[in-house]
Amino acid sequence: MKIAAAALLVSGFLSTTYAAIVQTCPSPGICYSLSIPDSTSRSGTGDIFFQLTAPTSLEYVALGQGSGMAGSNMFVMYTSSNGDNVTVSPRLGTGYDMPLYDTSTNIEVLEGSGVSDGIMTANVRCSNCDTWSGGSMDFSSSSAEWIFAVKAGSSMNSGDLDANIGIHDGASSFMFDLAQARGGSADVNPFASTTDGMPVVVSGSDTASSSSSSSSTGNTILLAHGALASLAFVGLFPVGGIVIRVANFTGLIWVHAALQILGVVTYIAAFGLGVYMATQMKMLSAAHPIIGIVLLVIVVVQPMAGWLHHRLFKKYSHRTLWSYVHLWNGRAAIVLGMVNGGLGFALASVSRGTVIAYSVVTGMVGVVYIAAIVMGEVRRRQRAVPDGEKSQRRDDTSGSEENMPRTEHNAPRNSSSRLGWR
Repeated sequence: MKIAAAALLVSGFLSTTYAAIVQTCPSPGICYSLSIPDSTSRSGTGDIFFQLTAPTSLEYVALGQGSGMAGSNMFVMYTSSNGDNVTVSPRLGTGYDMPLYDTSTNIEVLEGSGVSDGIMTANVRCSNCDTWSGGSMDFSSSSAEWIFAVKAGSSMNSGDLDANIGIHDGASSFMFDLAQARGGSADVNPFASTTDGMPVVVSGSDTASSSSSSSSTGNTILLAHGALASLAFVGLFPVGGIVIRVANFTGLIWVHAALQILGVVTYIAAFGLGVYMATQMKMLSAAHPIIGIVLLVIVVVQPMAGWLHHRLFKKYSHRTLWSYVHLWNGRAAIVLGMVNGGLGFALASVSRGTVIAYSVVTGMVGVVYIAAIVMGEVRRRQRAVPDGEKSQRRDDTSGSEENMPRTEHNAPRNSSSRLGWR
């Protein structure tokens, strides 16, 4: 009995003395750590400790509770005004605007924080991180979703908790294993080298690896989504619409059709990746994915509208309602797709250089596309037959008929019917 009691006392002592820390390092030199005292893990509420470390070559790094920026309880670290200490600014993510300083968050920057050898370190105790405006977290659960963000650039050197911060260069969500983070006292800083003479237990190398892998995978999926969607709406669809109006060679219709079909397949792939990421990050209610869903409906329906346009033109030898549905749906979708690409870049908070490059290329393609539409319509009207005459040559497109090789007076050209985008 005495031995059992002694073992129980030792076990209880160790459980309250040892602090446990889980850590994730999404890239070299950038790490986020979490420790949950025993008292907090039992009740689900109370103090928690977390640490941010990053090189001073970054403008800021941030850690946040939640699955996405909107509604996240965020903590942004940057160098203080004299450059030898750090500022930790608690902020509330309210959407896709800059998060603002949240005075309701109760944090304390602990001993061991500062700047040393080019590394910023913030050891933080938070007393009310179990709940915040728009969210909550149960620290008795086994795991929880967090987010991080980094911004490259010169050190901020600001002590202002409400300082302006730029759009981050990289961000992702990850899971902290709360079960491995439990241990220690709420009265002692777990990020000190020892706790009451006892070493801190650092676990979670697997967590770091899986979180880093998850972040890398997420970034790869986002990159693939953006590249494929841009290829569809800034490349394949508009080029197909341009070539049908300005090119002049046999088999043009099949080139046009092939480009549009390839564009549809490309966008469907981009859409699938986008929906997956939006679901994982709980962003399906944002404007970008909603517009993406609308565009999917259009690109799926558009080939059918083109087929009806083709069939009815062959029957009536002039444009019908389906002709105009097909033409204007295609035009509207291309423009909307280009705009939605910009919204997607804003949602992903990519670098300003990427946004500028996309805007320049999209603007150039858009100008050429609109010019081709105008040119096609002008040519179609110029080809109109004088009053009182009937022509066997019919034009069902905006300017493509006149680009075909002119043969003997105008044998009927069923191949002038077009499938696909305009």
